[in-house]
Amino acid sequence: MKRRTALAGLATLALPFTGCIGGSEGPGGEETNTTAGEEETMNGTDEHTGDGTPAVHDTSLSALDSCPEAALNVDDDTVVCRGCVRGKNACTIAVLDEATYDADADELRVVVATEEDREEGTMCAQVIQELGYEVSVTFDGTLPGTVTLVEDDVDGQNEALSESL
Repeated sequence: MKRRTALAGLATLALPFTGCIGGSEGPGGEETNTTAGEEETMNGTDEHTGDGTPAVHDTSLSALDSCPEAALNVDDDTVVCRGCVRGKNACTIAVLDEATYDADADELRVVVATEEDREEGTMCAQVIQELGYEVSVTFDGTLPGTVTLVEDDVDGQNEALSESL
């Protein structure tokens, strides 16, 4: 009888330690500068065109503590998108999958996706994870005419917002 009580107590104490213990990001606001499959920022990917045409200069993604509705802000030469994607487990992180400018459409397309960030053999809690993010895209030249934000997560791919600047 005492053995059952002791085992039940140990199981209760071990419960908080289950799930994804390692390999997760720190608290919100920690800058990740990630692109799907890469661990580096896209600094200087496009050169300034010299004719006032928008050109992507720098991109970054930062994790947020909160999970805001999709929103867009403009600050001088930087477009900032905020939103929330849903991951399939506690080891899921938000990543910047795409930040491209289409000159023909005069459109910036930002795609935020999710991916698992865990080492092989690591266990993850099977819970839907809400992941707040902030993407900053800095331009050389002028800003694009339109910004489209797409979220690609456990619920599929959907257009979170599309706004003219």
